[in-house]
Amino acid sequence: MHLTDAPADSPEERALRGAMTEATDTLPPLPDLVPTAVRLGRRRRARARAAKAGGVFGLVTAVALGLTLLNSWRGDEPNLPAAPVGPTVTSTGPGREPVHVEPRPGETFPHARLPEEQRARLDAFQQQAAVVLDELLPAAVGTIRPLDNDVRFYRGEPGGLPYSVQFSVRPAADGDPDRCRDAAEKQVSCRPVELVDGTSARVTLAPSNAHGALEISLAFRHGGSDVLLSVTPDAAATAAAPVSPTELVGAADDDRFMELVRYADEHPILGKYGYGAS
Repeated sequence: MHLTDAPADSPEERALRGAMTEATDTLPPLPDLVPTAVRLGRRRRARARAAKAGGVFGLVTAVALGLTLLNSWRGDEPNLPAAPVGPTVTSTGPGREPVHVEPRPGETFPHARLPEEQRARLDAFQQQAAVVLDELLPAAVGTIRPLDNDVRFYRGEPGGLPYSVQFSVRPAADGDPDRCRDAAEKQVSCRPVELVDGTSARVTLAPSNAHGALEISLAFRHGGSDVLLSVTPDAAATAAAPVSPTELVGAADDDRFMELVRYADEHPILGKYGYGAS
């Protein structure tokens, strides 16, 4: 017999309705699914744009994933802990050819002493960081390319004199973060700022070369790491770095930049004082 054939007040229907009511009364309230759905929709649209634009991240990650990462620090040896290959950052930009830095005779850069597996992880991180910085910093800084001798350094190539861009995330120094301090005699000025998540930070302007061209830097602490982002004019430049404090803070507030910071905080790419130094 179908349920539609049963009398409205039949014992079977009353028993069934009572059991269902008792079961649902013990369940927790349903979560609000709207924010999650919105986030997933945005991520899917971003992934679709990234897939259409292409890039080298898939290739870099696929190669690096095939390597076994070491998992120890050995005193002053440049060994980094085992970690995922790199953060997952949505970006539509192409990969960047690294800038080769030739060592002086007899010199070996710490990056070159890293095992191949660790170099692959740092190189993948730099590739993603270069594209994100290129998208977030003003166009006047130029195309951002990573330097192949140090995971901290990048070059902005605007077509004229280049800019040095530093992005470092290293284990935090002992004690509280440095406070803003002006030094009028050195033409150094510092401004305390607050990031969008409430993190206290400081923006510093200081002469960077003999011509007095000003570099700009942003520093803050995230988790267990000290973070620095700076743009420095070339040694021959006479003009300041073409980045305002508002633009630098805006770059740090971007989710893509903070994804890089979170990855490097959780899976260190530097020691407290350099490669492999704790």
